Amino acid sequence: MISFRARLIHAEHCAATRVRILRFALPEGDTVPAHQPGQYALLEFPGFSPRPYSIANVPNGHLLEFHIRISHSGASAYANKTLKIDDVITIYGFGGNCLFDSDCRSPILLVAGGTGLAPMMAIAETALSADPQRMIALYHGGRHKEDLYADSFLRDLANKFSAFSYYPVLSDEKHDQTLSGLVGDIALGHCCDLDTIRIYAAGPVEMLRRLHSLSEERGIPPERIHSDLQEFDPQPLLSEALR
Repeated sequence: MISFRARLIHAEHCAATRVRILRFALPEGDTVPAHQPGQYALLEFPGFSPRPYSIANVPNGHLLEFHIRISHSGASAYANKTLKIDDVITIYGFGGNCLFDSDCRSPILLVAGGTGLAPMMAIAETALSADPQRMIALYHGGRHKEDLYADSFLRDLANKFSAFSYYPVLSDEKHDQTLSGLVGDIALGHCCDLDTIRIYAAGPVEMLRRLHSLSEERGIPPERIHSDLQEFDPQPLLSEALR
């Protein structure tokens, strides 16, 4: 795995949300190593072990963007409270199985929970750049309205590209212009083209487990579902240990 030092050049808290958006560039203006849309990198903050965060931007050689949920302890707390502009950290890259298949021309279903939206945004923008007419539906789920931290950006993207559809989903609240329920259930419930659809998903492990299970029940081949569930889900490891 490659590693490199990167400097924080941009940081912002999304209004009324618990998410901080960070952008890093190489200190001397060198080219940022290329990643694939859907991948994550390991960020090493001072005093903490490297931790994976999904990359939110299309590969461009200039920067890497991450969406970090605010917490009160650990590396994420450091990233949100202590890390400041011009600070330099170590980044290890890149990993993940939720990789955008640029050769596939099938319609795309993107399912995101919380900051799992980050890699889905990278995939959506990459796919739209390659083919603006490709049908893409993105479902972003959260518990409360403030969890939909990129709502304005995604609505603007849907207005810009007629083939792109955006559906905000809330599990614990009801609001105008949002759907109510579990994001994976609603996404698959809306999906009609199960024979050709390609699914990419990121978010909490419980969400991904349910999505994979429901997809299997509906006859969607496993090779058409991309996520990092197997890489980060501790449940299979626990099952093996209990045998």
